[in-house]
This record gives sequence, C-alpha cells and structure tokens, in this order.
Amino acid sequence: MNANELKVHLNNNDICSTSEIGHVTLPLLMLSQRLFSQIGNLLSVKYNLSNSELDVLASLHSAKDENHTLTPTRLYERLFFSSGGMTKVLKKLETKKFINRITNKDDKRSKMVQLTKDGKIILEESLPDVIELEEAIFSDLDSQDRKHLSSLLFKVLD
Repeated sequence: MNANELKVHLNNNDICSTSEIGHVTLPLLMLSQRLFSQIGNLLSVKYNLSNSELDVLASLHSAKDENHTLTPTRLYERLFFSSGGMTKVLKKLETKKFINRITNKDDKRSKMVQLTKDGKIILEESLPDVIELEEAIFSDLDSQDRKHLSSLLFKVLD
C-alpha cells in the first residue's frame, strides 16, 4: 500500500472513524518500515551488513573509550537488543573481522567488544550512504518541517 492508498483507506474506514490516531500511527509505521527496509537493502547489497550490525559498529565508534570498546551488556542496553540477539550480531561481526573480543581487565569472566580498524572503515564507508538515503526519503521536508517533525516525535517519546 502506498501513501495515497493509505490516506483513502483511512478516510473511508469505519474502524478509524472513532479516533484520529490511525492517521498518525499507520503512516508512522509505514515510514518506519520503509526506512528499515531500504536501509537494510542498501547495507546488505553494498556492504554485506545488517541494520543491527551497523548499529553495533556505530555504538562502539561513539563509545567514550578511545579504544572504541564496550561490554556486550552495555551494547545491548544501548541498542535495546536481547542478550541472545546481541551475541548473534557480535559473532557475525567478529567473523567479518569488524570487532575483536578482548579480555575485560576489570572482570576476567567477561570479554569486551572492540571496534577494529576494518570495522571503523566499513562504518565510515557505509554511514554516508545511509545518511544520503535518509536525506532522499525526507527530501520533501524542508529544514523547518524536519525540526517540527523531530520536535513532535520527541514530544510523544517524552
């Protein structure tokens, strides 16, 4: 269903007639799905990465530690992953040599996750393409529209 079909459906659907919330949630869900799908396709085809893998690399890169190192627990808390989901993503990234698992000097029972040089390179190559795609998706919004949309979204999130 495209945006115009959704508008017609919402305007003609008796289920939504008692509330206007569907006019907010359904386009938001459609937009979210489009972003996730198009970014996922770009990353998969061009970089052999998933959205989750890019999220982990970006989180490691933004770590306050100059070695770009975090614990797996800190990573999955930042990214809202389950422990098992994080383990799966970390194994894939380690196989691709984008991260290293190193001994935690503060807790010998656990391993830290560290961004490698190759991980930093793939992040720096792929992130501009993701941003360019996001810019294209939001190209119908001028700067003021984007600020207003952001403000409204944060208002709901707060």
